[in-house]
Amino acid sequence: MMCRLSSPRRLMPVPPCHESMSPLRISVGSLPVLASMTKGADPRFRLRWRAIVLSSACVGFVLLLFCLHRSPPARPIPPNPHGRHLRLQEEDRYNDTYPLSPPQRNPEGVRYRIGVIADLDTQSRGSEEHTWFSYLKKGYLVLSASGDSVTVEWDKEESVLQSHLAEKGRGMELSELVVFNGKLYSVDDRTGVVYQIEGNKAVPWVILSDGDGTVGKGFKAEWLAVKDEHLYVGGLGKEWTTTTGEVVNENPEWVKVVGYKGDVSHENWVVNYNALRAAAGIRPPGMELPLVAACPLPCLGSPHSRWEQLLEGGTARAVSSSCVPWAKGAPALLWGVGRGRLRAGGSENTHSFGLHVSVLCCSIF
Repeated sequence: MMCRLSSPRRLMPVPPCHESMSPLRISVGSLPVLASMTKGADPRFRLRWRAIVLSSACVGFVLLLFCLHRSPPARPIPPNPHGRHLRLQEEDRYNDTYPLSPPQRNPEGVRYRIGVIADLDTQSRGSEEHTWFSYLKKGYLVLSASGDSVTVEWDKEESVLQSHLAEKGRGMELSELVVFNGKLYSVDDRTGVVYQIEGNKAVPWVILSDGDGTVGKGFKAEWLAVKDEHLYVGGLGKEWTTTTGEVVNENPEWVKVVGYKGDVSHENWVVNYNALRAAAGIRPPGMELPLVAACPLPCLGSPHSRWEQLLEGGTARAVSSSCVPWAKGAPALLWGVGRGRLRAGGSENTHSFGLHVSVLCCSIF
C-alpha cells in the first residue's frame, strides 16, 4: 500500500530569551491599567502616588494638631496630704465659740439667744412604745440698754426631743443645757447619757456610769459646767441614802470629767462637797444638795436634820464658793425662794432650805 505524505507545516519561530516580555500586553491588551503597572516609569502612576502621600501627610498633621489641642479628660484631683493634715488639726482643736449665736445689739438693748430644756420626770414617757421625750424651747433674752430690765421673747415653735434609751422604764429626764466645744449638750439624770442636741434631734454622745465608773447603773447627773476645755458633770452632791436617811454609798458625790473627744475620767468630790456643807454651816447628819457648780448655790439644805424626804420648796442657805476648785475667793451667796418643811427623825420640822425642781433649765447659746 502506498501512503501519501502530507507536506510539512511551517513552525513559528521561537523568540530568544532576552527579548522583552511584550506578549503580556498582547494577552492583556484589553486592560491597559494592568499593563501600565508593569512600567515603573509611567508618569500617570507617579503623579497619583505623590497626591496620595501628600493627602495622607496633611490628614496626619491635622489629626496631630487636634490631639495636641484637645482638652484632657477631667481627672479627680488627688488629695493634698498637707490640706488633710490641716483639717485634722482643726478637728483636733477645741472649739471655744461662745455664745454660738452672736448677741444682737440695738438701741433698745442686747438680745441673747437662749434655750430651755425640760425634765418631765416620770411624765417623759411617750405614747409610742419604748419612746421617751423632752421639750426644747428657744427664744431671746433681751437686756435693756439701761440694764434695769429683762424680757424674754419665745419662738413660736418648740422642739420635741425623743430617745429610745431608758433605765428601768425612765429616760430623757434632761437636767441641764450647756454649750461645750461649739455644740449644745444636755444630760439625762436617769440613764447618765450625755446628748448632743442637733436641731430637733438628741444624739447620744457618751454614757456615764455611777460612782467611780465601775457601777452598773447610770449616773444621776444634775449639773454641767465647762472648765479648761472639759465638761464637768455632777450629781446630787450628797450621799445616797435610804428613805429613812441611812447612808448607802457616796456615788452621787463623784464628778465626771469629759474631754471634747468623749474621753471620761471620774473624780471623787467628797471633800469638795463636804467643804460646801461646811461653808453653809451644815454638819452631819445635816445635808445639802448643791446641784450646781458653775454658780455654787445650794438647792436644798438643812443645817441639822438628816435627809429623809423632800416635801416643799423653801429658802436656800448662804454658801461660800471658796470650796469649789475653780471659784475660790468668790463672795458668799444667798438665794431666797420661800419656806418649806423637812421630815426628820419621824417628826416634821421647819427649816430654811432651797428646793430644786429641775423642770426647766435655761442656757444662753
